Amino acid sequence: MSTELTDAARALLDTPLFGTIATVNSAGAPIQALVWYMRQGEEIIVHTSADAVKTRNIRQHPWASLSVSEGPRYVSVRGRARIETDETTVRRTFRQIVERYVPPEQVEGWLTRMGANAGISIYIPIEQVIGSF
Repeated sequence: MSTELTDAARALLDTPLFGTIATVNSAGAPIQALVWYMRQGEEIIVHTSADAVKTRNIRQHPWASLSVSEGPRYVSVRGRARIETDETTVRRTFRQIVERYVPPEQVEGWLTRMGANAGISIYIPIEQVIGSF
């Protein structure tokens, strides 16, 4: 385990793959969900709804991790997550995440279909890194 985010780990995280976020529920059990995400500097950002299970879990227990894999290569990062609710910030990061995964000509339609609810953003500072990349 390391606290250093290597260039190889950055490259894998910057590939638009699905990530698996893990949070801890009120009983202390891990809960996982498949997510779209993006790396911004030394943080991972995930967009979700304000009432999602992962949001509730982070409010109770801030530890979270995100894992990404491509074949035998994988990286898993973890840290004490925080929730961002500022609507302008959340909408901006949500758009950036969508732009990572959706073809440019479909972004506006996709955002329109998602509705006006900005939701929240979960920020996971990269405090620990493990992987094979």
